Amino acid sequence: MRSSLFVGTVVASIGGPLALITLFLPGAAGGAQPASGLTIVLALLVFGAPLAIWLGFSEQIASAGGLTAFVEAAAGKTVARVQAGIWIISYFLYLPYTVTYIVYDLLAPVFPGIVAYRNALELLLPVAISVFAFLPLARSAAVLSVVAAVQLVLVAVVGGLLFAHGGASSSAFTAHVGAEPLGRGVGSAALLFVCVSLPLFFAAEVKGGTAAVRRGLVWGYGIVAAFLVFAFVPFATGAGSHGGGGLPGVDIAQAYGGRPLAVAAALGAAASVAALIVLELLALGRLVHYLVGTPIRPTLVALAVPFVAADAISLVNPERFYNDLSQPSLIALFVSQIVVFVVYPLYRRRQPERLPAALAAATLASALAGYGLYTAISAVGGS
Repeated sequence: MRSSLFVGTVVASIGGPLALITLFLPGAAGGAQPASGLTIVLALLVFGAPLAIWLGFSEQIASAGGLTAFVEAAAGKTVARVQAGIWIISYFLYLPYTVTYIVYDLLAPVFPGIVAYRNALELLLPVAISVFAFLPLARSAAVLSVVAAVQLVLVAVVGGLLFAHGGASSSAFTAHVGAEPLGRGVGSAALLFVCVSLPLFFAAEVKGGTAAVRRGLVWGYGIVAAFLVFAFVPFATGAGSHGGGGLPGVDIAQAYGGRPLAVAAALGAAASVAALIVLELLALGRLVHYLVGTPIRPTLVALAVPFVAADAISLVNPERFYNDLSQPSLIALFVSQIVVFVVYPLYRRRQPERLPAALAAATLASALAGYGLYTAISAVGGS
């Protein structure tokens, strides 16, 4: 895979970027929206700690094992296998319930006419995603890169509309909302970027090796960061007040750009979430290949069968299916990431000059993932 395509997969993995603006970021910011600029900038800086850890490991490691290969290099095979098992549980649960989210929560409100066809879509989408994942990685990465580029264009359009109707205010970058809502907003927004680790499972297939992987992570993250800051800053002026529903960016597109732009935003957001599912399936296939040595394509087939079967089961009660799977998936995700962060100083123990920075990054990254774990467990307790 060319390094430029790797950058495209990194961009697609961050949310994707259109889904962040249209679906998730306004809700994650919560009471910190009046300081939207400060919130998104701090969130991007805080997430620099996990990113620094992945970049540190990637100086020497480019493997289909992805995060698990990092843990193995730092703490040995046993700890790595435990981390891999938890990570697999997280993302295997994520695959089917995210399809349910696309069909029932994202597309149905915008296209009421599909209600009669939701069951068919619930089955066809995982089949289509699985078939797409069987393509050679370079081809699937090329398509995902195009999807990512379209997302960035739509993010720019939505951001432009927000600026046109609300402008910008210096108050967006001042801490006038209180420490607690700002902290919650920053933490919740930063956690939205955690899937940027998915392309690390393709690192062994990137031309240019570890150097290209590290550049790709930095460039992809930087590109998305610039677009998110541009599009989210106007929320401080109240320009995003039309986005009070479950699909904030789609509502904003409808209010300021009319039905055609709302349709484009909804379809683009659905494509961005579907692209993320593809990346997760591809990463799962490579991790299982790394663990047990099976060829990648037969491994993907073995994963696709229960993926499709799970979405068939979801038809019994889609809402309960989503609720029952989403919280355990998030808990497992944050636990698996905490393992990666905690062992990073062990990886640096033979380089004393780099150990203080490693400890600082591990502390901040673990605290961020710990906050995610706390919120996921709290949600389970309150459900």
